[in-house]
Amino acid sequence: METILKSKYRIAEKIAENPFSLTYKGFFVGGEKSAAAGKPVIIKIYKRGTLSSPLIKSMRQKVRELALINHHGLAKLYDGDYGWQGFYFVREYIEGESLKELLAKGGGIGIERAAEVVEQALETLTVVHEKGIVHAALKPTNIFIDNQGLVRLTDFIIEGEIKESIPQKVIDMIFNAKYASPEELEGRPLKPAADVYSLGLVLYELATGRSLMNVQGVAANLQKLREPSIINKAISDSLPKYAIEILAKALQKDPLLRFRSAEEFRQSLLNRQVAPTGQRNEELAKLFEKVVTQFGGEELAKVEEPPHEVGKLRWRKEKDRNWILAVIVGGAVLLGLLYAFLFGH
Repeated sequence: METILKSKYRIAEKIAENPFSLTYKGFFVGGEKSAAAGKPVIIKIYKRGTLSSPLIKSMRQKVRELALINHHGLAKLYDGDYGWQGFYFVREYIEGESLKELLAKGGGIGIERAAEVVEQALETLTVVHEKGIVHAALKPTNIFIDNQGLVRLTDFIIEGEIKESIPQKVIDMIFNAKYASPEELEGRPLKPAADVYSLGLVLYELATGRSLMNVQGVAANLQKLREPSIINKAISDSLPKYAIEILAKALQKDPLLRFRSAEEFRQSLLNRQVAPTGQRNEELAKLFEKVVTQFGGEELAKVEEPPHEVGKLRWRKEKDRNWILAVIVGGAVLLGLLYAFLFGH
């Protein structure tokens, strides 16, 4: 296939296809004086009928957001829009090899080297997550080691809601989503914790050369949904203690029990131990004290003795009001703690 896209890119050979899209290798076009002329790119084109108008609008915005992020760990996004072929985006072509290609050479690379690779990926994810963007498709095919030895992330899901627009094509992907988090399989909105889970699976496979899921397809994903953690003793015997503890935390079924951020995951790998939570508990205690004080918690603690006769009914009414207020304050405290747990640093 030789086609010019947007008068800027020449579409060359097809390198991948799935139910949603086609992926091609392409090249910048331009005059001889153009510095970019002939530079290779990756062009991904979503199939016609895949996207609704609202999704196209949302995806255009997502492309703009991703294009603004400049980081050595990301494949640069050059362009993205809706054309006669359908919605497309163009990204940097990475000279190097994917982790899938690395694993295909035969076996894992050991936990120490695997941790170094995942640390770099987590550093990049930290930057991306701070922009409010979740990768949502982390797997060995989307993580590269370039010719300079840098770990590069590619192929962010431009718009997760794409799945909802074509449910008839989703079944195969969902039930064979080897690196998907439990919440993705359940159709819940994805947060950074989903990327943490996926990278936990990648870390184990990269270290050992084996997939953490000892079964495939539907059975594997049902296992993710059924068990609190997919780490077991047989798996644990092949890795050092620190790696087992880190993997166990990254691969919790409940997103709230995983690492709070990509950076916390990265620090645990750097220090070869799960980050301590003592400081975090202290922060939550201070927040609790602040919220209770702000909403009059001290006054709630002062309950007057009821009068014996005439004021008994009045006291009961005041007690009921205090109880309702206590419930409201308790709810505010819980919301504050939950917010701090999810989004605090």
